Amino acid sequence: MSRSLLTGMLALGFVACSGGAAKELPNQDATASSPSGSAAGSTAGSPSGGTADSRRGSVEGSRRVSAGSSGRSLASGTRVDATIQDALSSRTNKAGETLRATVSGDVKDARGDVVIPAGSTVTLTIAQLEPGSDQVRPEGRLSLVVSSVTVNGQEHPVTANLEPVPHHLQGRGVTTDEAARVGAGTAIGALAGQVIGKNTKSTVIGGAIGAVAGTAVAVRYAYRDVIVSAGTPIVFTLTQSLNVSAR
Repeated sequence: MSRSLLTGMLALGFVACSGGAAKELPNQDATASSPSGSAAGSTAGSPSGGTADSRRGSVEGSRRVSAGSSGRSLASGTRVDATIQDALSSRTNKAGETLRATVSGDVKDARGDVVIPAGSTVTLTIAQLEPGSDQVRPEGRLSLVVSSVTVNGQEHPVTANLEPVPHHLQGRGVTTDEAARVGAGTAIGALAGQVIGKNTKSTVIGGAIGAVAGTAVAVRYAYRDVIVSAGTPIVFTLTQSLNVSAR
């Protein structure tokens, strides 16, 4: 009887232990599945985060490109130093013609960015150019206008005030016109001598006097050319802002 009782109690204990182990297995499965779930969640969330970052980067990049494509500008009042490349003379040049100058140094905006690089070409237009003479205008006449500046192959119109351009005067000597004046004076003097003296001697004297008078007239009307040498430095100041588009 005691043996049967002991056997029954062992059987009940085995059944109870088996039931407990069976209950613990689902919990262990759930616990084991949870890290994989969180990993899956983070893995699934990661592509969407990367896409958002890439979109944000694209937007910022497009903003930088649009800002760069708008170009740079120089404010009114900016000074530009340049050097004339083409010699100029009132004897060979005339109003309406153009000459070139080269920017001497980088011209920067308020942020320190280079807008006009050194070596850029400046185009000048001759507005007025006349030789000097004692009769009309001893110092001659010279007026140049800054028309444009070429930056990276693109020409940009310029509105600016050009400071007085250094130049000098060079006498032409007695030209054909002046020689004709001397000849006319000689002939008039000779004719006057004949009328007054009525002899050859008077004609010679009158001719000599006329020649002197004609020479005086020629000297009075003799031209002195306005000369601007190549390599002459110039300075101009913008009177309107200059926008230079980016390439």
